[in-house]
Amino acid sequence: MLTDKQKAAGKWITAAASLLAFMGIGIVDPILPSIAESIGATHSQVEMLFTSYIFVMAVMMIPIGIVASKVGDKRLIVTGLAIVTVFALLCGFSNSIAGLSLFRAGWGFGNSMFLATAMTMLIALSHTPSHAIGLYESAMGLGMAFGPLLGGVLGNLSWRYPFFATATLIFIACLLVLFKVKAPAQEKTAKKEVPIKQMLHLFTYKPFLQIAVSGMFYYYCFFTILAYSPLVLGLSAIQIGFVFFAWGLCLALGSAKIAHDLEARFNSKTVLKFTLVACAVILVLLGIIPSLPARIVLIIVSGLILGINNALFTTTVMEHSPYARSVTSGAYNFVRWLGAAFAPLLSGLISEAFGASYPFIVAAVLAVFGMALLFLKIVPTHQDAKIEATE
Repeated sequence: MLTDKQKAAGKWITAAASLLAFMGIGIVDPILPSIAESIGATHSQVEMLFTSYIFVMAVMMIPIGIVASKVGDKRLIVTGLAIVTVFALLCGFSNSIAGLSLFRAGWGFGNSMFLATAMTMLIALSHTPSHAIGLYESAMGLGMAFGPLLGGVLGNLSWRYPFFATATLIFIACLLVLFKVKAPAQEKTAKKEVPIKQMLHLFTYKPFLQIAVSGMFYYYCFFTILAYSPLVLGLSAIQIGFVFFAWGLCLALGSAKIAHDLEARFNSKTVLKFTLVACAVILVLLGIIPSLPARIVLIIVSGLILGINNALFTTTVMEHSPYARSVTSGAYNFVRWLGAAFAPLLSGLISEAFGASYPFIVAAVLAVFGMALLFLKIVPTHQDAKIEATE
């Protein structure tokens, strides 16, 4: 049994490691134009640095979510961080888009081990699940803020430096988790089904699917803003870094503070309907307004809306699953990150085929689809009732 002091230390170290892991997602953001210019790549080619990374991460959420309860959260976290360290270094030494994309895919594999288990670790170390989710989403927001800032500052010198810096920071996080975090007791459950059967049930469980698929559409929008907009702003690496640093701070504020306040007063699904509409409006404005200052303001303000959505989607999907958090987290992360994986590549292809504004319009339409899903009245099937009866 862990003491309160050990739980607190483990919680904050895991949160710090989460921040560093999320930095790895956004650190390439400001250097995308530099990489494209240096290597001679198109928008769609350079966006593969996001797509290969996120796609592998999404797919691996399924097996990792299944084995997490057997292997242990801490062991997976440490292994994942070690793998990220290696592939971040390899990215820094790469000289081609193909090599960078391959190494980013390996990076995504390592990150999947971390992200599939970090939230369940935080929940086990925290007094309440809502506190842990808020802490996790805050780490995501701050990581998304400091990642672009670090990428912009170091990328202004060379696009390779952000990769080397990330490898160093992730290695430090790996050592801290390995030696300073005491593993909490694994979550116990009375259910007899093995995790793979629970996972398959979740993908046929309508209350879960409604939220998860809506989240998938939303994450497409999220990564359209994060991964595509730097290519059309026409700013230097350090300027993009500061824009997305401000965006990330708003993301953290939205998830840690505003979402929590709204959740205390209103139904989460009701709030999500309004915030998805707000997300669609911002995307449309990004597509039709040519003014650079206006676009920068819209991107920064979008961080508040996206932060609220991140926290509320996570809380809501956990509430609509009858299974263990590790299984639910693995299934939900697969679905939502799948939407994120295709956003960068498709945005690049749409831009090359139709024009720079169209990726924002497509994302806005998907945000509306995600909102419409939340209005559907779910009629429980016999299988849904059977699953709920085992809760």
